[in-house]
Amino acid sequence: MNEYKKFSYYYDEVMQSLEYDLWADFIKPYINKDSKLLDIACGTGSFLMLNYGIVKECYGLDLSETAIEIAKEKAKINHFNINYDVFDMTNFSYDIKFDVITCFFDSINFLNSIDKVNLCFKQVLNALNPGGYFIFDIFTKTLFNEYKNNKFKADYTTFKINWQTKKIDNKTLKHDIKINEDDQIYYETYNEYYYDFKDFDLTGFNLINICGDFNVDFKDSDERMLIILKKAL
Repeated sequence: MNEYKKFSYYYDEVMQSLEYDLWADFIKPYINKDSKLLDIACGTGSFLMLNYGIVKECYGLDLSETAIEIAKEKAKINHFNINYDVFDMTNFSYDIKFDVITCFFDSINFLNSIDKVNLCFKQVLNALNPGGYFIFDIFTKTLFNEYKNNKFKADYTTFKINWQTKKIDNKTLKHDIKINEDDQIYYETYNEYYYDFKDFDLTGFNLINICGDFNVDFKDSDERMLIILKKAL
């Protein structure tokens, strides 16, 4: 399965440069104090924590049991009442409906077929209230090409990481991660897949907006496409 396992323990430190505030600001026009928010592929919960107290209820799901354990511990430490569950984004269900569902940090690109992407969209549609929003991002061909042969090495306080990304075909990036901590070496591999937005099945949704890199419009040079969909009334 294409999920973070051991890497989840190091994710927050490695990804500390991620500007979570940009995503939080991006969804502000679509949430309020009465909103029920679900973040799918929520990872260790950093994005949801920024929205706690702004919305009425926060929920998060992720395929990685390790990531969910860490997210729960972070919420407990901060006395945040956030509901976390281990679910596949293509197969989840709740007893409540949501006003906003998010899926960020190119998590859609972890799904290995367009059929699974569209199945995810159907799950989201079923989980939303009428008029509810689905807000997500995907990486563009520009970012795909930038990462087709990329290497990242860094020494942290307690561990070292060697992260290599390679293009293995016209739509697939392979990530090989090596972590060294206390003379123990951990390896993890996962793939991401490029998708063209026009191939998505948006049945049941109205397209509200597409922008790139948090700008007001979208350009071919943008690295990330952000999409806002609204469930039809």
